[in-house]
Amino acid sequence: MQLYRAVPRNGFDPERQHTRHPGARLPANVPYFVDNLWEFTRPNDKPSRRYAVYASPTPELALAGASGVNRPKEGFIACHVECLTPPKTFQCSVSDARGHPDLTSLRQAIHDRFAGRTPLAFETRLALAPMFLPGIARHELAEAMKQNATLRDFVNTLASTVTLWTDTPDLTSGELFFEIEEGNAYRLHPV
Repeated sequence: MQLYRAVPRNGFDPERQHTRHPGARLPANVPYFVDNLWEFTRPNDKPSRRYAVYASPTPELALAGASGVNRPKEGFIACHVECLTPPKTFQCSVSDARGHPDLTSLRQAIHDRFAGRTPLAFETRLALAPMFLPGIARHELAEAMKQNATLRDFVNTLASTVTLWTDTPDLTSGELFFEIEEGNAYRLHPV
């Protein structure tokens, strides 16, 4: 699988060796509860979006994704990604995670679960709060679920509807991401 990234022309260094970023990234394009469910349901052989490097299957898509709104493509350079060793890689069924059907279905599942009910008691809302925390780790959520039946039922119900990891990838335009683990690195080669 070929990986391409587009990076700003300013400061581009073809000799730079990119390594794993030391911290986890919070999502910019999906709600925290969706990100938390995706991380909670992520198979161990798949990359974590929180430590991921985002890529595209073609240079053209990489440029389109990097430039975005009000950012001219001329300010970016498309590059082929060369890793020292093959990283964990995943390709989505959509060109951008913000368009994944899980966003709609998970929101709807939450609304359906609580629709028509009188306002939830503060204690119930507090019990569900870990699901909505920015960047809660899988082990943290699992630990909270052990001691909280309300949260456990809520998370397990929502997790059963997650499709990100089982969707058929769109090989021509699906968003790609890969995880650089300790000891691995990548270089960017202009195309």
